[in-house]
Order: sequence, then structure tokens, then C-alpha cells
Amino acid sequence: MKLLLPLLFIFSIPAFGQFRCQDQKSHNILQAAKAGLTSINNNAKSDTIDILHYHLDLNLFSISSSNLKGVCSIDLSPKMTNVNSLELDLLKLQVDSIILNGSLLNYQHNDTILRVQLGANYSSNDTLKLMVYYGGTPAVDGSGWGGFHVQSGYYFNLGVGFAADPHTYGRSWFPCFDNFVERSTYSFKVLTKNPLNSYCNGLRTNLYTQGTDSVYSEWSLTNEIPTYLASVAVSNYKELKSSVNGVQASIPVWLMCKVADTSNVKTAFQNINPIVHSFEGSFGPYQWEKIGYAMTTLGAMEHATSIHYPISLINGTLGGEDIIAHELAHHWFGDLITCETADDMWINEGMAEYLSHLYSEQVYSREKYIENVRANANLVLKTAHVDDQGYRSIYGLPHEYVYGTHVYQKGAMVGHNLRAYLGDDLFFNGLTSLLQNNAFKNINTAEFESQLSALTSYPLNDFFNDWVLNPGFPSFSIDSLHYNFGSQELFIKVVQNVRAAPSLFKNVPVEISLFNEDGDTTNVQIMVNGKYGSVNISNFPYHPEFALASYSGKLLSGDTYDEHEISQVKFYQGPYSQLRLNAKNVSDTSRAFVVHHWAGPNNNRMALNKDYRLSNSRFWTIRGLDLENSDISARLNYNGGTNGLDGDLTSTTEDSLMVLYRKYPWERWELFPNQTKTDLGSSTNGIGYFDLDHLQEGDYVLANTAERVGLIELTRDTNQVEIYPNPVKNILQIRILDSD
Repeated sequence: MKLLLPLLFIFSIPAFGQFRCQDQKSHNILQAAKAGLTSINNNAKSDTIDILHYHLDLNLFSISSSNLKGVCSIDLSPKMTNVNSLELDLLKLQVDSIILNGSLLNYQHNDTILRVQLGANYSSNDTLKLMVYYGGTPAVDGSGWGGFHVQSGYYFNLGVGFAADPHTYGRSWFPCFDNFVERSTYSFKVLTKNPLNSYCNGLRTNLYTQGTDSVYSEWSLTNEIPTYLASVAVSNYKELKSSVNGVQASIPVWLMCKVADTSNVKTAFQNINPIVHSFEGSFGPYQWEKIGYAMTTLGAMEHATSIHYPISLINGTLGGEDIIAHELAHHWFGDLITCETADDMWINEGMAEYLSHLYSEQVYSREKYIENVRANANLVLKTAHVDDQGYRSIYGLPHEYVYGTHVYQKGAMVGHNLRAYLGDDLFFNGLTSLLQNNAFKNINTAEFESQLSALTSYPLNDFFNDWVLNPGFPSFSIDSLHYNFGSQELFIKVVQNVRAAPSLFKNVPVEISLFNEDGDTTNVQIMVNGKYGSVNISNFPYHPEFALASYSGKLLSGDTYDEHEISQVKFYQGPYSQLRLNAKNVSDTSRAFVVHHWAGPNNNRMALNKDYRLSNSRFWTIRGLDLENSDISARLNYNGGTNGLDGDLTSTTEDSLMVLYRKYPWERWELFPNQTKTDLGSSTNGIGYFDLDHLQEGDYVLANTAERVGLIELTRDTNQVEIYPNPVKNILQIRILDSD
């Protein structure tokens, strides 16, 4: 989950359609939050009563007129003695009557809470069947996403209301305990008007017609789910049926679409089988009765075995394949195990988003996977604090940010980094065991950490404290690199800086890539616990030309990279470094590596007698192979405006802004000699760029100073100075007269 589709194709990179549509989603949530939300705070209900089973008998014959009629039969059992009432959640719909054991019950309904008097006292030895007769026009939540939709010949629910509190939104179409922790089995009997047919959770147990225009469809889901994962979709669907050989059994695959869309659906879902194999191979068997997707006008939403998937992504391409994978991934993270509260939403959404990157490693290549996770990390660094109005943790967010960029995209980044900390064997085996141990149950963040630590025998307290429970990012750079040719001993020291984090990250396994003269790399790992980490390597076979931290993508940090092969005179613009290169003269091929560090530099030693103030937000590192073959310039854009990175330097004026340079991290920062600054329209709007000519390897940083460049002009009245002789031949004499 989730996707607001009207904005999807404004952006040109299909792999991040889900992220981009969160922009609109987050906007709707924020607007609803500002307007005020009423929380029904109903988790406590599940401490009193256990809902065993829902049977929904739905009359959707007139659903095209937004008319729903239903009978909800609820099998329940008290968890304590002397239970004589219960509160069900039902939004807006009208209640006709409530029956228990053939008797009418008293109730009150305020359009949100349905309070039912059971007429007697019951205990945990009792099992009751409550029948609620209800109907009306089902609601849509304030974000325009969750709830029941009647659109363009499609009639369906989406189980999460982004602007609702709680976010679970089963109550929009049936009476229920609407929370994350109450899990129940389901059955459905749905009446539709021919040629419409219905599609629900689980397996279809019966399909028949009465007369010429009444179609009945019956379904059963034997796995327990929370209310937000229950679903119904109605349209004139054609069923595309197949199967995939799972690790335990053959799994039915149902794709429900209109006849005109069948070809495009087949194209979009052509890799569904290898995606399933990828997830089963990584996290254990698919434990549900079928794999199902029903095409709808809005989505996507991970209803168990009945994913609702938007028709706007059915366009004859693979552009929405990552979203197909994301929703299926919920059948491990989100549906199989479910977050206990909205505070723990990263377990549902962050991990599912991570799996929407992971599948590409098995289905395509390791290189494709690294490309995807690096692109995701770059988007997090650039936009998460903008989208969610500040740097945030991925746990325990305010209501309006629960479905924001930190939970989804940074959550996916955290999933990838958890793999880097644990290593592949512990990561995949540990999570597979965690999923099996908690199948069809709820789990919170503390339990996730403690159980995974126990299963892997790897202490995860530092990881969760740094990456899950607190905001910010670490940035790593090479502090020193020494090679002894005689002993072949290599010493590497890494320094950590942080962006928007409360403290330095602890026990981080940072991978260092060492480049030889041919550009080949050897990767070594350094544990960084605090400010520095170092390692001595014996018998290292070559003197590295240079080293880069976190270059391989094994661990994602606050450092993003562009790599360019400089072979001709042209501009070289990469997506990650925020620095454009311009090769003005090329005699032979060279390679340039440009690193954008999303935190200020270490070792802020200044040139003597200078008062430079360095950026605390970022700096750049440039390394290369055979760079002497090219004359390269660079354009460095600065932005001190709203949401820009350089506001700490441009808050008043850009006049003193400049670029400093050092070749090695232990050297002093000096003014880079070949720079030209251009402000864009004003010296006070904080926006402009530097052109840096004759670029050299080393570090570059934006800085400012209170010093003025130039001479101080002294003025006196002309009659107080005598200059002679005039004209002068050998000696010029200047006499300054007293002012009085």
C-alpha cells in the first residue's frame, strides 16, 4: 500500500511512481490533520471481546447508485466475565436492526460508534452470533482514498483511510472492531446485477445466477486478518487464471480485469511468477490460499489475496511492476505479520517497499537492485524532510506522517541496511523465522528487535536506536589512507559525520572500496563506532589510487555518488552528486568519481588567518583515474532558499559565499583559485551557482566569511597632502600635512 494515482504519470521514472504519488497523499493527510480528526481509539475493544468470524451478506444489486445493503453476522466470544454490551465501529451507514438468538437488541448509533446491549451477561465460555442489518451510502475518508468507491463501472473498497483515525477503514462498509490487532476469518455472499460480478478475499466457493440479472458469488477466507485487509470489488470482470509453483504447493493466481484490458494486464504481470519465487526464496513460503489482483480505479491496496490495483498502471508496460511487487510483499510484511499500532507502520510499509526493490535482484540483476536502492536513498535524502516537514524517525510518527516518505522510503532504506548489518545468511534466515513465529499475528517494534536479535544472535540495539527510533543519517568519508610498499601493509581510517541525527551512529559496518590504477576495486569492511573507524590490512597486493566509503551500495548512508567516463568534450550530469562536470578538452579517456556528502566535513582546519565558516550541511569529494587527460570544469549550484541545503550560509546575503578546497582531508581548507560565482536574480535570494575551472582531485565545500576582499580606501582633503616633484625623475616624495 498505497498509491494515489492521478499524479502518477506526471513523473518520468516509473520505478518511483509509488513514492511520487505519496506527495499528493501526504498533502491530503496534512490537510485533514489541520481540519481536525476524531479518533475512535478502539484497540481496547479487543481486550474484552474476541471477534472470531465475519460473514458479510451484501446486496450490491444497486451499487451503481451507491446503495449498499448488508447483513453482517459476527461470531464472537467474550474474554472476561459479565460482558453485557459491545461497541462496534460503523461509519455513516444506517442500522435497521440487530438480532441475537432470534431476539431484537437495543442499540445506539452516532454515525461512528454502534453501541449494542446484549441483553444478558456472557463469559469466555460463550460464543455468540450477532446479526446486524444495515445499509445506505458507504463513506470515503477525508483524503479521498480510503473507503468505498463508485467510479466508472468499478465498485470497491480501500481498507485504509489516510485522513482517518485510526487509519483502519473497514468500518466504512461493515460493522466491526476496526483496528490493527483484531484478526478474524471471513466469508462473503455478494449479490450483483449481471454482467457485474464480485471478487473478495480467499477462495470462491460458489457462483450462480437467479433469473436473468442476479449474480451470486460466495467466498471464504480461512486465514485470520484485521478489518482493513477485508475487501470486495465489483465490475464486469474477466478472470485471468494461472498458477505458480510455490515451495509448498501450487498457488492459484487470479487477475480480474475488463475484457479490453486483458492484453495489458498480461504484459504488466508477466513477471508475477519470478516475483513470487523471489519472495519465497528470501522469506519463506506464501501462506495464503491464492494470489489475487482486482483492477480498480484507485489503489494500490494489499487486501489479503485480493489486492486492488489501479487501471492507470495497466498500460502495456512494466512501469508499475515495483508496485505489483510491493503489494504482494505485504503478504509477508503487513498481512502475515501486522503492525500492532500505527507507530509500528514501518514494519508493514517500509519492509514491503524494501521488498519492491529486493525482487529486482533475483528477477533482473544485483546491479539493478543496487541501482534501485541507491535511487531510493537519494530521494530520501533530498525529499523526506521536505515531504514530512522535518527529519523524523521511522517509528512513532504523528498521525499525519504515518504514511509518509520516512515510513515508506526511509523504511526501505533501513531494510536494506539491516541486511548490511546482519549479512545475507542472518538477514534472510532470521526474518524467515520471525515471520513463521508470528504468522497471522501482530508485532510491535520492540518485539521485532528483540526477536530478530535472539534469532540471529546479533545485538540490534544500536541499529534500531540509530536507524529506526531516531532521525538523521550518517555520512562516511576517508580520513587517511597509507600504504607501506615494503611490508605491503595498508592503513585506512574513516570519519563519520551526521546529518540531523542526535548523535553519531554506533557499530556501523562501512564498506570501503579500494581502486587500483585500472579502476578495479577491492572491498573491505570497517566497523565505525563513533567518530572514527580504522583497519590495518597485511599483505595487501597493491597501492590504492584512492578509496571511497559506501561506494558499493552494500550500506546506504548520507553519501551519494556519480561516476563518469570522460571520453569526449561534453557535459556530464549525474543524478546523485548535485555537481555537473564539463569536459572542455579531452586527450584520452579518464574516469571521475563525484561524491556528495549530505553532512558537513570533518577537520575544519582553515587557511592561516582566515575566518571561513564552512557548510554544516554538505561537501563534495572528487577522485579519479587519469584525470590529467582532461581539462574539467564543474558547476556547483547552491540553494539557501526554502528547503535548500545552504541556508546556514546564505541567511542574510550571498556576497561572502565562496568555495574552499583541500586536496587531502588532513590539509587546511584554502580558497579555490578558479571560481566564478553567479547569483540568480538577487544576492539575497540564496540561489545561484559557482563555475569551478581546472578541477582537481580533492574535497570542495561551500563557505562564507566576514572578511572583505580588496583594499580599504582612505580619504583626506587634497590640501593636506603634498606630492612632489612633478614630473618625477628618480624619487617621488609624499608629505602628509597635519589636519589642524
